[in-house]
Amino acid sequence: MKRRDDLRRLLRWYPASWRARYGDEFLALVEDRLHETPLTLRLRSSIAVAGVRERCYGSGLIGARSAPLTQRRTGSLMVLVAWSIMIIGGASLAKMAEHFAAVLPTSSRSTATLAYGAVGVAGIVGTAFVLLGAIVALPGFLRLLRSDGWSQVRQKFSKSLISSAVLIVAVIGMAAWAHQLNVSQRNGGDGLYSAAFMVFAAVVVITIGLWTVATVAVASRIDFTPRELLFESYCALGVCLSSVVVVAATTAWWIQMSQHAPWFLDGTLTGVSGSPWSARVVVTALVMAVATAVALWGALRVAMTYRPDRVHAR
Repeated sequence: MKRRDDLRRLLRWYPASWRARYGDEFLALVEDRLHETPLTLRLRSSIAVAGVRERCYGSGLIGARSAPLTQRRTGSLMVLVAWSIMIIGGASLAKMAEHFAAVLPTSSRSTATLAYGAVGVAGIVGTAFVLLGAIVALPGFLRLLRSDGWSQVRQKFSKSLISSAVLIVAVIGMAAWAHQLNVSQRNGGDGLYSAAFMVFAAVVVITIGLWTVATVAVASRIDFTPRELLFESYCALGVCLSSVVVVAATTAWWIQMSQHAPWFLDGTLTGVSGSPWSARVVVTALVMAVATAVALWGALRVAMTYRPDRVHAR
C-alpha cells in the first residue's frame, strides 16, 4: 500500500489529463515490473523526468504535439517571463552605469552613450509591447472575471499587492537615506547602506517575480480567441526583438567601458587598475543573456505555429 501511495505521488509529475487517461494503467504496469522490489532513486527520477517531459509536450514548450493555439499561448508567456528577467538585469545595469559618461574620454564618450541609449530605447519599446499585450488580453480577462475565474488566482494577486506595498515603503525609505549620503557612501562606502540596498534589491526581485507568476496564472486561464492570440504572439515577437537589441547594446557599452574605463566596471577609484570582468558586470550580463535565450525559445515556439502545415490545425 505504501509503495502504491508513493507511485501515486510520483504521478503528480504528469499533467492531470495524462493521469486521468493513463494513470491507473501506468501504476499497474510499474507494480507488475517491481513485484516486491522497493522503489529505487533511479526509478523515481526517471518517472519524474518523464512526467516533466510530458508536461512540456502538453503545454507546447517542446515538440509539436500540442495544438498551435496552445503552443502560441505558451510561447508568448515564455517571452513575458523572459522580459521580467530582463527588467531585473536592466535595473542592475542602470544602477551600475550611473554617471558613466563622466569617467570616459571625450573621444570615446559618444559611442558608449549611444549604446547605453539604445538599451533604454529598446527597454521602452519592449515594455510598450508588453502593455499592448495586456490591452489585448483585457477582454479575455473580463470574461474570466465573469466566469468566476478570479477566485482561482486571487491569492496570487494578494501576495503581489502586499509585496508591492512593502516595495513602495522601501523605495521611500531608501531614497530618504540616500539623500543624506555622498556618492562614495552610496556606492559601497557605507556598509550598512550597502546591506540595506541588497535587501531592497531582493524585495524588487521578489515583487517582479510575484507579479509575473500572477500574470502567467491569469493568462493561462483566459480563454483567448484565435485573433487575440495572434495579436499576443505579434507582441511577443516584438518583445523578443527588443531583448536582442538590449543585449547587443549592453555588450557594445561593456566593450567601450572595458577599453576606456575598466576601473568604473570594477567599482574602484578613477584611474586605478580594474577588471572589466567584475562580478556585478558578469552577473548582470548573465541575467540578460538568460532572459534573451528564454525569449528566443518562446519566439521560436510562436513562429513555428505560422508554418503552413500548422496554421489551420487545432
